[in-house]
Amino acid sequence: VVAKVSAPIGATFTLIALVTGAVWGKPMWGTWWVWDARLTSELILLFLYLAYISLNNAFDNPKTAAKASSILAIVGLVNLPIIHYSVNWWNTLHQPASVVKLDGPAIHSRMVVPLLLMAVAYTAFYIWMLTVRVRAEINTSKIRALRIRQMAI
Repeated sequence: VVAKVSAPIGATFTLIALVTGAVWGKPMWGTWWVWDARLTSELILLFLYLAYISLNNAFDNPKTAAKASSILAIVGLVNLPIIHYSVNWWNTLHQPASVVKLDGPAIHSRMVVPLLLMAVAYTAFYIWMLTVRVRAEINTSKIRALRIRQMAI
């Protein structure tokens, strides 16, 4: 249930990152999109989310849908280290890691504090959204089961 309801949230966050990154990239780099390693791997993540959501909704049997989509999710895990380390592995427009480094952050503390604060805020927002959607999914499952029982009577 958590994976099923988390995928649309993750897809939305990924889409927001890609769109706002493009808006920021236009004045900074002079273009809306470049087939940069970080951007391309992030776009692949969005496609994986959309494929997961589609595959989960493609089956009438929830167990079959869960098995098929979980295989896709496991395959999609390969993309996570690629996204994270792409700026270190390839020479791209994106700068290398500047916050989580062995010798300390490479950016000023006046920027690190708001960045970490927003990271915590977005994580809390995700957890809140996840909790709301899990409750709704559980309630939907209970209503569906109750209707099936009533139809059997």
